[in-house]
This record gives sequence, structure tokens and C-alpha cells, in this order.
Amino acid sequence: MPGLMQRCKQCESPLAKTDAACVNCGESAVVVMAKPDFKKRFGKLVTVLFILSAVLTVVALFTSYVGSFVTCLATTIVLLMVKKSADEMSSSEQ
Repeated sequence: MPGLMQRCKQCESPLAKTDAACVNCGESAVVVMAKPDFKKRFGKLVTVLFILSAVLTVVALFTSYVGSFVTCLATTIVLLMVKKSADEMSSSEQ
């Protein structure tokens, strides 16, 4: 996989980094493809895991199908701390 490429606005053909204009249509403006943001995806993943862990903690109070309540509670607290750290790091960049 070659990575992120620049593309022509008009015809969407790939351009080299040194090209100032499109070879196919002659358009001078280029569009740089945005790279995926790892921090946002990580924050979403941690949020989903935190919610799942919180639900399992509540379920552990009433059933024995999931792990012990103490284990689920400890996992939920750790994920809460990780979630807050991830939110602070992503908000400090903006």
C-alpha cells in the first residue's frame, strides 16, 4: 500500500508529490488525502469498552454469568481513567 497520495480535484487521478499540475487534465490545484486520526479512533474504542464494562458491572450484581462484581468494577474504573486521559489528550490538540 503506497500510503497517502495527492489527487486532482477535477479528474481524481493520482499525482506525484512533485507535480504542480495534473498530467491528465492540467488542473493546477491538488487535494491532499487526510490521514486517519488514531487518537479519535482510540478514544471511541475506549468509550465503547467503558460502556460495555459498566453494563457488565451492573449485570454482575444480579447474576453469576459474568465475572465477579469486584473485577468488573475495577475494570470499569480503569477504563474510566483511560477514557478521561484520552479525552484530555485529544482536546488539548484542538
